[in-house]
Amino acid sequence: MILYENPWLSLMDVGGYVYSHETRCQGRIVAMLPFRETPAGREFLVRSEITPCWGSDPVLSAVTGGYEGGDIADDAVRELEEETGYLVKEADLIPLGESYASKSADTVYTLYAVDVTGLTPGEARGDGSVHESSATTRWLTPVELVQIRDPQVAVMYLRLLSKAAG
Repeated sequence: MILYENPWLSLMDVGGYVYSHETRCQGRIVAMLPFRETPAGREFLVRSEITPCWGSDPVLSAVTGGYEGGDIADDAVRELEEETGYLVKEADLIPLGESYASKSADTVYTLYAVDVTGLTPGEARGDGSVHESSATTRWLTPVELVQIRDPQVAVMYLRLLSKAAG
């Protein structure tokens, strides 16, 4: 049963269990973990942006975007360019599977890593929203990366390590 609904979010009740559904993206989000190889070791690119549900100061998090229909990998390529300026092809994406954010939402994240070593980013245009217009990106070492509170970052990092060990 739908308890509340608007174009962005729905609150659902199934037998007394209440959870959220992200209506705006059909409950699907793509998250990416770009990385590059440097003489000092691998570095990872994350976003620094204001995420109101996490506070009024910029927070480090994954590069993410909502599903817009069609192939989710197309959304990943588009979001990566919008939020980081890196233009890659779908074939460059390293699939890392799917994950949930929490037990209070049915949102499914489709996860990718992508090696941007040697690429030069263009302009990160964002999607025109207020929070994206003031967002930036930061390169982090693995030690810095694991301190990020966004759970998708940890899942992507672990799965990427697992693929390398593979």
